[in-house]
Amino acid sequence: MASVFCCMAIIFLAVSSFSFNGCNADAALIETAVDLHGLALVSISVTAIQIQDTLDEIPRILQGLKDPLAQTRLRECETDYNEALGNFQSAF
Repeated sequence: MASVFCCMAIIFLAVSSFSFNGCNADAALIETAVDLHGLALVSISVTAIQIQDTLDEIPRILQGLKDPLAQTRLRECETDYNEALGNFQSAF
């Protein structure tokens, strides 16, 4: 299993804009979170959206990679992201 740092380093430049867009898109949700429980639910939702956005970009990134080792590492990251998405979705 690839480390989280490895995954983030490989994918960061390709998907960094999603983090900002995800937070801006959910600004109204954050305003409606009146307590810590609500804020936690919004945070989980935003994180799940970001993870899904990252997963959606991995096939495109893989197409551009020619190095077999980089491809292998990115596929391991994809596995980790799929697991993380499942964990965040089950948190609801």
